[in-house]
This record gives sequence, C-alpha cells and structure tokens, in this order.
Amino acid sequence: MDDGDGTGFECFLGKAGELSFRIGGPNGVQELKISPKLVRHRWYHLLFRLWSSSGTLTMNAKAKARDIGGPEGIVEEKHSLKQPLRIASHIPLTIGGNSSGCRPSTDPLSSGSFNGKVDGFRVETRSWAGHINTLLDLDFSLNILTDKVRDVSGNERHGELINGPSRAVTGHNWDASQTAWTHASYSYSTIHFHDNNLDDAMLETTFVLDLPETLLSGCYEITVDDGVSTDFIPFFIRPDPNAKRIPPVALIVPTFTYAAYANEHLHDESREAHFPGDPEKKDRYFQTLMRRPDLGVSLYDSHNDGSGTIFSSLKRPVLNMRSDYSRRLFDGPREFSADLWFVDFLDRELGVEGYDVITDHDISEYGAPLLKKHRVLLSCSHPEYPTYSMLDSYAAFLGNGGHFMYLGGNGYYWVTSHDPGRPHRIEVRRAEAGCPGNWHHTLNGGLGGLWRSRGRPPNKLFGLGSCAMGVGKGAGHGVKDEARSNQQLSFMFRGLESEAIIGDFGLVQGAASGDEIDRTPKNAIMIVTTKLAGGHSDEYMLFNEETLYPMVNLHGTTSDKICSDIVYFETPSEGAVFSVGSIN
Repeated sequence: MDDGDGTGFECFLGKAGELSFRIGGPNGVQELKISPKLVRHRWYHLLFRLWSSSGTLTMNAKAKARDIGGPEGIVEEKHSLKQPLRIASHIPLTIGGNSSGCRPSTDPLSSGSFNGKVDGFRVETRSWAGHINTLLDLDFSLNILTDKVRDVSGNERHGELINGPSRAVTGHNWDASQTAWTHASYSYSTIHFHDNNLDDAMLETTFVLDLPETLLSGCYEITVDDGVSTDFIPFFIRPDPNAKRIPPVALIVPTFTYAAYANEHLHDESREAHFPGDPEKKDRYFQTLMRRPDLGVSLYDSHNDGSGTIFSSLKRPVLNMRSDYSRRLFDGPREFSADLWFVDFLDRELGVEGYDVITDHDISEYGAPLLKKHRVLLSCSHPEYPTYSMLDSYAAFLGNGGHFMYLGGNGYYWVTSHDPGRPHRIEVRRAEAGCPGNWHHTLNGGLGGLWRSRGRPPNKLFGLGSCAMGVGKGAGHGVKDEARSNQQLSFMFRGLESEAIIGDFGLVQGAASGDEIDRTPKNAIMIVTTKLAGGHSDEYMLFNEETLYPMVNLHGTTSDKICSDIVYFETPSEGAVFSVGSIN
C-alpha cells in the first residue's frame, strides 16, 4: 500500500485481533473492517476476493479446530467498495511487516510488524471467461536453508526474508508424526514472524578506518565520542595466515557466546523470565536497552508473542559487548568485559607478540588448520556455543598432541549453527525446552539442544561438563591430597605447598568458583574441588540434565553433583588438557 498516492492494498491485524483491509482508489484509501476477531494460537485460512465488476470485497475465514473433534469456524462477509479499485502500486509486496520504516518495538502495535506464523501466500486473477491466472504463489517449504522465498507460479517473483524470521517451524497441518523438517513431506511450510527480530540494523557507514598492516593479532576497540556520549566498539584481528613467525599460544575469543547473549534482557522485570537485580546498579547500557527495544533481543529472551528466539546477530549495536560492561546481577564484568582479563594477563606475561587471538567465527570458517599452527590454546571464561565443526577442530588439535587450557565454565554446551555466508548470525534451538516440532536448525537441519544429548559432551574433550549455576556467593577449592602428592602435578603447586584451600576470594561473587560451574565424571585427575572447601550454597541449583525423576536434592547443600572441579589429564598423543570448571 502506498499511502502517498492511494494505490495498492493491505490487510493487517489490530490489537484485539480484528482484521482490516485497506484498498486504494481515485479518492484515496478506503478501509474496511472485518468483523470476526482472530484468536491467538489458532490457525486461520483467509481468502479475500476483489470483484471489480460489482465493486465488492468478499472475505472467507476458516478457523482450524482447536481441539480434537472440535468444530471448524467458517465466516464469510461481503463489503461494498465506494470507489473503483487502484491496486497497482510501485511499493514491494511485504508479508509480516510493512514498508513504512517503523522500527521494531516491545509494543507489537507501534512497529507495524506481525507476530505470528504465515503458511503460504497466493495471488490470482480471474478473467470474464473464468480463466484463473496465478500471479504469485509463495511456497515457504522451499529454500529453508536460505533467506530466499520461492515463487512457484512460474513468474519468478521470488522474495527475500528481512531480519531473520524463523523458518523450519511447524505449520497448520503438523500432526507430530514428523519432527525433522529435513525428512518431513509436509507441515514445515511456515515462517514465524516477530516484531522484535533484528538481523541487520542496516546502519549507514559513518566512517572508514584503515588499519596498519603491521597491527598484531589481538583485541582492539574504537572509541567514538560525539561530545555528548562515548561508546567503545570492539573488534578483533585474526592471525596473518602468511606470517613467518607464529606464536605458540592462541587465545580463543568466544564470539558466538557474545552473539548469544547480545542485548539480553534477563533483568527486565516486565518479562516473565528474568533475574532479580539491584535497581541501584542499572548502568547506562541497561538504561539504553530499556529505551531502545529496536536493538533486538538475545537467545535468552522470548519474542513478544511468547515464542523463543532461535537467531542472534552481531550486525547491530551490542551493548553488553563493551569493555566497561558490568552485569547487574553480579555487579561485575561478564562475557567480553570479563575476558579482557585474559588479554591483560597474556599481554603482561607473554607480551603482545607472544600470542594470537582467534575467534569462534574464525574456527567455524577455517577449521582445524587454523588451530594446528599453535601448541597451546586457551579458552576464555564462557565458551558455551560451539558448532559441530568447531568440536571436530578441537578434537583434531588434541589428537595431534596439542595442549588446551579450558579456563571457564558452562563451555561447549549448546548445539550451535553458523553459516560463514551469513557470518553475523548464529542459530540455537533449545530442543525439548522449546516449541514442539521446532527442534531442527534452519541453517543445516541438525538437531538442536545440548551437545550432551547429541553424544558430544564437553567431558570427552576437556574432562569437565556443566552441572549447575548460582547467583550467590561463590566457593573456594579444597586441594585433593592425592593430587598434591602426584609428582606429575608438582609444577602446579609451586608456592601453594601448604595451602589446603585456594580461590576462596575473588572480584566476582567473592570466590573463584561461581556463576555457572562444571564437574568431572572422574575421567581426569581431580586437582581441587569445591566440596573440600565447604561447597556451594543453596543459591546454586542443579541443571535439569544432571538429574532424573523424582527431581529432589537439587541445591548446593543437598546435591553431591553441585561442585566445581579443576582437572588435568594427558592425552595419548602427548598433549594435555587443564580445565578450571567455573566461569569465574
């Protein structure tokens, strides 16, 4: 619909579920109110017919039965048009949104975008003789791996998806007989639209910065100051593939984790799922996110219709990926801002030329050959989101005698998909924790959920697996006597020969073990464990996958599984792994 010259047509849904149809004419736009109100979580087949000869609009709405054996609702209405039709418009056809340029919002109405599913779209004309000509027939079951929408009318009027709406989701005819869209013969021809999706902010270029070719691999930031406010924009320089000298150490920066948590609203008390926080500690990033819902949501937030998010993007301002970010829940750094401690440590101990920086995006694109150039790899604090190929790359590195230091917690946990052709976007589906039938990823068709459920738990590679999380005070570690007496580990206890408890202090949560924590299933040498230092409080709770029914003994003081271990083991290929078992 072009409101400027009064041409075209549009159908939209109002706040109370009422349908309206607007159509252009020589005297402007006429709006017709359709009486039946659509109900949430119910499928409808809508058919609109425009009769130029009689100047009428007929609408047929067929509601699918909500319950087994229930009735299907059918409503048909006829409306008279007050003027001739002018439906030809130069405005592109838009489904699930409009072309007004309205930005997304927490208020579904103010954005002009649709929250819900659409399962196909067709436009036909009928001649006086009754001949039907299909102008457009969009089949959403095709090209699911892409952002393209296929027109099967033969007219090649194909479409493009904007801002990453969800594909590979169940349609109106899903009957639970098939749960993988890659094998289904029907029921996955649907696109789920959301008004707070943001895949690409499409910002105009403000400046271009030419970096010196001599700049070393590392973490950098650009400071932007307009005289009123200041922002710090981080970026990373990967190693030069043609470098003659390659440092033995590389720090792996978990950029997929940064994407997963991008602009998370876990402290927004207006949302159903949120963490409590000190209202006095709402920093400028928190305040900005409250004012700017158009910056999108994270994989930890729900959409405005209550459905979960499956995509997250870095092609937008990410306010919690800043060097001065402090998470209100802990009153301390997390993710990127916390990982800068590793950068500072390596700069001090090895020098800026003593190590390279590699990101999740780099490993996803370049794989094992990128890693094998180094002897030692270090993770950051929260490497939670690996892809299948990344796990293969780590396995190849360890299989070739590499040394790995897993210096975080809750790592290598969620099945993640990444398409190097759209590098800004990652996909995560929570499987059983998500919507029924929507478990398989759009980007590659793989089953979502935990890597543990796919047979690739982090324990196999790194000796530890995530078990619990908590927001209360952390815990120290008690030294295992057998570890202290193990000559193989003697180098770890230099300066700690008489210490029975270590790490019972810290900048975040007051101790070394806190936030999300990992334990060992005894396939590695346990050096220390929090159970020997008093353990965690009842503010720490066991993860669901760590227990079976009945679900009892789930808290820090009642579960033997809630502990944080530090482990070490050598690999058959003469490499080694050291893992610390905590984000903190």
